[in-house]
Amino acid sequence: MAGLAIISGIVLVVDSLRSGSQAPQLNASFYLLVMGTLAGILAAAFLAWRLLAPVESAYRRGALSIVCSFATVLLMLVCIPVHQLLGRIGLLCLIVISSLTAALLAHRAKRLAVDS
Repeated sequence: MAGLAIISGIVLVVDSLRSGSQAPQLNASFYLLVMGTLAGILAAAFLAWRLLAPVESAYRRGALSIVCSFATVLLMLVCIPVHQLLGRIGLLCLIVISSLTAALLAHRAKRLAVDS
């Protein structure tokens, strides 16, 4: 969910760069979108690694982190219809919803780790 919030924010920034009154900066938009996507994937892998701290096997922990990071790419595809249907407001709502969901799930995971 954190990766979804990151990429939604990046798409929002790229959209604001493209809609300015000046000529579109394709190089800046392209690099921002690529680097934002990679940042979302890496953030998902890092957070999954941290949340899987109770798993003692580094192999299993790493494999699950990689799976989580690539599953984030599928969630990132949600940004396309949200942006096309609802525009910038939809992306802002998506950022808020995914950030809140990520925070609630992280809190629940930490609480479960403490209880066990």
